[in-house]
Amino acid sequence: MNNQENEQNPINGEPDNSEKACSETPVEAENGRIDLSAELEKAVAEWQDKYLRKLAEFDNFRKRTRQEQESLRQWVIESLLVNLLPVMDDFDRMLAMPANGDDAFRKGVEMIREKFRGFLESCDVKKFECVGQPFNPDEHDALMTRPTPDFPAHTVLDVITPGYRMGDRVIRHAQVVVSSEPEERTEDGN
Repeated sequence: MNNQENEQNPINGEPDNSEKACSETPVEAENGRIDLSAELEKAVAEWQDKYLRKLAEFDNFRKRTRQEQESLRQWVIESLLVNLLPVMDDFDRMLAMPANGDDAFRKGVEMIREKFRGFLESCDVKKFECVGQPFNPDEHDALMTRPTPDFPAHTVLDVITPGYRMGDRVIRHAQVVVSSEPEERTEDGN
């Protein structure tokens, strides 16, 4: 008998077969040959799964990056257009003034204003109407109220600064005067 065969595991008292277990292959066929095909198939499946996951992760990253770039581009365009809207307001105010005799200058300003309006429309920016509409905090900023019996309360009476939309989105709220209930006078005049 060999000394190694007589050695026992000190923990459970059984013969120590650790060297034998380490020398055996993970998968053995009945005739003693090593069968690696199951191991290889498992490894290939793992690597294929990792590859497909990384591919999907990269595709999601690419889509997210593209969406973020488009969002940034849209924000820059919107920001630029919002900063140009006061120029349109100035053209409108100037043309609302009565003519003082210089028709050529006025005609030139009208032409520039029309080109600018065309540019804004090409960017899908449009002024929206407010007068006579119910007050909507998503579209209007109320700067003051005016009591009037002619309109129901919370109706837009006048526009101080027009509001604009870009597509369906409000890019600048209209600054408006809103109606309120008329104050009732008592018999003593107060």
